[in-house]
Amino acid sequence: MSKNKYILPFNGKWYVEFGGIKKSTSHSWDIIPQRYAYDFEIRINNLPYKDDYKVCENYFCYLEDIIAPSDGYVYDIVDKYKDTRIIEGRPVICDIKDVRGNYITIKHPNGEYSTICHIKKGTFKVKEGDYVKEGQVIAKVGNSGNTMGPHIHFQVQNGPDFNKSEGVKITFKNVRSGFLPTKYITCKKYVYNK
Repeated sequence: MSKNKYILPFNGKWYVEFGGIKKSTSHSWDIIPQRYAYDFEIRINNLPYKDDYKVCENYFCYLEDIIAPSDGYVYDIVDKYKDTRIIEGRPVICDIKDVRGNYITIKHPNGEYSTICHIKKGTFKVKEGDYVKEGQVIAKVGNSGNTMGPHIHFQVQNGPDFNKSEGVKITFKNVRSGFLPTKYITCKKYVYNK
């Protein structure tokens, strides 16, 4: 259970594509760092896209704002990968060696780190070492890394290393039960004030 409370890393109504706190709902139960991770997308009429699904711009969440889930220091950013291509049938593929694609890791109090992946190249509004405030826009949704279409991958871990740290159950402060109880969730509009 996370010691810190986090907001969802977006505004508006999104869909929990993958993720949960039980083995049956887990993002990746056997991958310890990602055990309690979530993948979020926007769906309309139960689809994350309109028209041709092989075009990133047709996904409802593509280029939507990503916001800081809690106050902290930007520990690490990678901003060098193009969007992964989307092919017939939408299988999960990765055009690069790093499954995260472009990502940001934020260091929070109590030894916790959040990581957000699959960010659009060139959209970061912050840099390594910056202090970010909860709700601050930090980047935009892309499709880089290991994906089947644009979405936000969000996890909290007990160290900075994405591959060696242990995933932590996320306590959300803007969800009634502290966890995500339904497939569709809504995050109230957070306004960042400098």
